[in-house]
Amino acid sequence: MTLDLAGLLAALDRDGIRFVVVGSAAALAHGLDAAPNDLDIVPDTSPENLRRLDALLRSLDAEAQPEIGEWRVDSAGERVWVRDGVVRRIEQRDPESPITFDHTYETRLGRLDIVPEVAGGYASLSERARTCALAGRRVQVAHPLDVLAGMTRPRRDKDGPRVRQLRELLLREMAGGGSTGSAVVGRESGSQKSTK
Repeated sequence: MTLDLAGLLAALDRDGIRFVVVGSAAALAHGLDAAPNDLDIVPDTSPENLRRLDALLRSLDAEAQPEIGEWRVDSAGERVWVRDGVVRRIEQRDPESPITFDHTYETRLGRLDIVPEVAGGYASLSERARTCALAGRRVQVAHPLDVLAGMTRPRRDKDGPRVRQLRELLLREMAGGGSTGSAVVGRESGSQKSTK
């Protein structure tokens, strides 16, 4: 299914779901050359927020996709995805258990990847997140450092160019080289702001 990025963002906003955009959509929001085929989000994992997310997934006819592998912690304490050929059982979503939401979902609006934790959870990511324009909406987008951390381990072939572009973006920021190409429209506090 083709990704309707604006439609997914509008649905999340309409239902008052708090989240931070990560992955290739975040890279796109920061001005990188990226064509996301899904929307990756880190939701606030409070039970009330996950209840709203669960209701949205049902309304979008979302189907969790089977996982072939699992997250493990390596000797350096890094979380790494290990493809071990074992198809994991898809558990019923439970708002009291954030890990049960950790899946890629096929929806009527395209693929939505819910990641309760990547380079930090919602609380830590939202503190540094930037409000950026994405698909005609203003959304909380993970800071470039957090996007970079999420794309560094495990590295996929498609992430190589994005990692280089994110590093260049951060170097320009650190050097005070002006705009980073990021479509930042100002930091907003409080609940998720995703408006036209």
